[in-house]
Amino acid sequence: MVGSRRTRPRVGFLIDRWDPNRGGAERALARLADRLDERGWEVHVFASSSRGTLPGDFHRIEGRGWTRARRERSLANRLVGAAEELGCVTVGIRHLSRVDLYWPHDGSPWESLLARRRATGRSEPEAPYGRHRLFVELERDLLERGGARRVACVSTFVRDELARLYPGCADRLVLAPNGVDRARFHPRLRQRAEELRRAWGLGADPVLLFAGADGERKGLGPLLTALAACREEPWRLVVAGVRHPKRWEKAAWRAGLGPGRVHFVAHTDPTELFSVADLTLLPTWRDTCGLVLLESLSTGVPVITTRQAGASELLADDRAGEVLPDPDPEAWAEAVRRWLSRLRAGGVDHDAVRASTTERDEVEWLRGMEGLVSSLAVD
Repeated sequence: MVGSRRTRPRVGFLIDRWDPNRGGAERALARLADRLDERGWEVHVFASSSRGTLPGDFHRIEGRGWTRARRERSLANRLVGAAEELGCVTVGIRHLSRVDLYWPHDGSPWESLLARRRATGRSEPEAPYGRHRLFVELERDLLERGGARRVACVSTFVRDELARLYPGCADRLVLAPNGVDRARFHPRLRQRAEELRRAWGLGADPVLLFAGADGERKGLGPLLTALAACREEPWRLVVAGVRHPKRWEKAAWRAGLGPGRVHFVAHTDPTELFSVADLTLLPTWRDTCGLVLLESLSTGVPVITTRQAGASELLADDRAGEVLPDPDPEAWAEAVRRWLSRLRAGGVDHDAVRASTTERDEVEWLRGMEGLVSSLAVD
């Protein structure tokens, strides 16, 4: 813990690989690290590798062992040991045996695995296997056996899931919903829509947006099937940042959607995506928060998603979007038709869409996370 003679409190961020561009959890961890660094904390990052800008000091820690499970267990222990030796308040997001603040952006790793298997049509195993057995055991260390002093839950989805799986940890669960930079993601971005549409060759048809690296888990396959049933409607689909784009281009062709209807773009500035988008689609099998939904709503772009997206809780106002039970293509085709009709009629209130994120401002979110870390420093 933080020593009484230090003028600057120390915080240690523990992760297998430090790469803010790797995913939403990594980006959130980096934003909190930057916030604490700016606020005068002595920031330390403990990981086996690093990419991108690093706040504070970096400590390379490697797991040891002949098997992956042994290396993962070793890494978990050595990350914590190195941070505790420096007297840090520790913050980690996955695969640790103990930590001051556990921030599980993916919720339970076992539930995440089951969702991925549902997304790919594979049978669900009855019990954890391989390295997943270790991940579940580490999760039990944190939640069932008290290894995590506090658990920051990125959505009610995560909080309810962990409380159901590990009832004994309920009093350590803190709801800390992820925030969005509402100054950056604003409806005024749409003033660039015409310019960007010309540059991207999108024409004047309504632009539907799917953004995410993991096409399988986020439901790109069912979405292509659903849109194939809407071929008679005028629209263009932009698929942004998906892994293995050639594979998904073939999937679009098999569904009967050619390059004139589906446009694949690599990683780009997300503000450009929401500048051109008229409707964001996320038929996810599991997304414990869904940063793309926060950014879309904040920009005034309505969304359609599933109940398996944590950020779907923001869609209480049906002017902001629609929540479907699952990625069923038939239901999604009907929903897309409904929203295309609303778009044609000019029935989207961008300010009302944006209002759904009023209480999710990034500044307040980071302030709350800093307060949580600070409380652990003095406990």
